Amino acid sequence: MSILGDLANATKALNAHRFGVTTVGTNIANVNNPEYARQRADLGERGTVQTVAGIRGLGVEVLGFSHMRDQILDREVLRETSINSSLDAQSSALRKAEANMGQEINRTGDSAFIDGSSNNGAGSGGLAETLNDYFNAFHSLSANPSSDAEKESLLQKAEILVQKLNVTAERFEDLQSDLSAEVVTNLDDANRIIEEIARLNVEIARAEGNRAGQALSLRDNRQARLEEFSEYMQISTSNIPDSAGQIKVTINTLSGTVDLVDEGRFEKVLLDDSIAGLPTFTTDRTGETASMKGGSIHGLLIARDGPIQEYRDDLDLLASELVDQVNGLYNSGAAPGNTNFFTDTGDPAEKTAKGISLDATLSTLTFRTTNAAGQEQGDNSLALALAELDSSDIANLGDRSFSSFYRATVSDLAQEVATVNSRLEDEGIVLKLLKEEQDSVSGVSIDEEMTDMMKFQRAFEATGRHIRAIDEMLDVIINRLI
Repeated sequence: MSILGDLANATKALNAHRFGVTTVGTNIANVNNPEYARQRADLGERGTVQTVAGIRGLGVEVLGFSHMRDQILDREVLRETSINSSLDAQSSALRKAEANMGQEINRTGDSAFIDGSSNNGAGSGGLAETLNDYFNAFHSLSANPSSDAEKESLLQKAEILVQKLNVTAERFEDLQSDLSAEVVTNLDDANRIIEEIARLNVEIARAEGNRAGQALSLRDNRQARLEEFSEYMQISTSNIPDSAGQIKVTINTLSGTVDLVDEGRFEKVLLDDSIAGLPTFTTDRTGETASMKGGSIHGLLIARDGPIQEYRDDLDLLASELVDQVNGLYNSGAAPGNTNFFTDTGDPAEKTAKGISLDATLSTLTFRTTNAAGQEQGDNSLALALAELDSSDIANLGDRSFSSFYRATVSDLAQEVATVNSRLEDEGIVLKLLKEEQDSVSGVSIDEEMTDMMKFQRAFEATGRHIRAIDEMLDVIINRLI
């Protein structure tokens, strides 16, 4: 050690404090960048040297840079993001289904009941009220079976019921089609992100080389892409030893896991949705069947093939029983002509909510209120039997009436909406807490950065004075002692 060595050490310190100020400036510049994790200049000594006065350090300098990240916390955020995204996708899809019913749902007191599903006259204009109006029209006709006005009113109510079934079925079919298209779009976006993560792996390995952990911006970018990807499907990540900072991204399969990203290699996920209700995901290279758990893709499919499909099935069952039960009574006895009330030529599609229709021959002139051979004026036996169908328990409907069955169908969907929303609220709290904790570790604090700025600035000024003192000492030695 010598006075020149002290000058060299002071110069290194001056440079170290300069980098400290520069790092603080970079942090402040990215205070509103959600992908950024605050950085820190790592100061230290590279070794020591033996002097006559003892062991001395080689002087402080910048050993490298690091960013403040908690890998365990980052992985927890990925997992909770997938769960939250799945529930959010389900909630959005079910809210659309709720709107497509055209039925107001009253959740007062946390109960999933529907307005317009009882005979109290208070309705929302939905299918439940339309069904009540249809059977009430038979009651009115049974009280005045010879009235053409009552017959016309009944046929109008029947046509409204048919149209309501048709429109509701078409809305739900379109909704499922839209959800399928959204799944495809999300999968395309996810595959794009997979490729980008693999590219970032390669760039990080190239940038870091023998200086592990120094490609901070690239690592931040990769973490942001991982969080974006976890919104589509649930993944897990792991570090690859001796790979200059590269990672693996894996997804569950039926037999274990498969790597979607391994260093610079990647596999895309393909979807086979040709079999209704049985979507199959496979990897494009290995062909392994992926198990979709979490993420918006999972949530959309759960909603599409779960509650929404169940509602469609129940709606078709309601239409089918309506055709069978009404036509069965309308064609009983010795009535002339033996015509149907609802169209039934043997085509199964005519017994679905989308295909149900009134018989083409039905009119106020051909409509009959009795199946007796004489067709006596004022005989209301058939109209009364049809009216009483509303209170009859139908075996294929679970021994429930038409109105009770539909109330239960709507209530099931409403309960599913309430359950998903409740879970989403709980998971949202967990994700919010994790995000806040992640931000407390990685986020930029203006107050903290300003404190560090002052610290490095004062250290820089003090080091400058130190150098000035050494310069004066050298001036004495060189110019005054000789």
